[in-house]
Amino acid sequence: IDGRAKTISGTGEARVKEIVLLNHLDQEIEFVDVGEVITLRVVTEISAHIPQLVFGYGIKDRLGQVIYGTNTFLKEQVLENVQPGDQIEFRVTFSANLGVGSYSVQTALVSSATHLENNYEWRDLALVFNVVNINKNHFVGLTWIDPLIEINRT
Repeated sequence: IDGRAKTISGTGEARVKEIVLLNHLDQEIEFVDVGEVITLRVVTEISAHIPQLVFGYGIKDRLGQVIYGTNTFLKEQVLENVQPGDQIEFRVTFSANLGVGSYSVQTALVSSATHLENNYEWRDLALVFNVVNINKNHFVGLTWIDPLIEINRT
């Protein structure tokens, strides 16, 4: 893709089987428009009984800085009593209020708020995508925070 290597670590009781970005029509995309509503679809496979499963993700800029990340523990959506053979789909829908450029997604399948205990799988550069500006005014930076500018001449 761009020379950066995917890194995968963890004990493997849960692992990412498929990861894609989808547009509002549920079509797989590689290029995202600034502000476009997209869905990160992550399908996981379970190979052992897991009392508590937490899915997390982060979006990194091209320098590897996490610009946003959260998980199902923080969102109070922890899965309990997951069984071997289960296939679980996580769909994360958000507005891509990002600046033009290349981004990557990291994923984590863990048992709590951090990946310090029961790290089932940590996947860096799980997905790489590009943001393009199709119809917004030109701007610079990592995020699209479109302001209303008022000017009062007195």
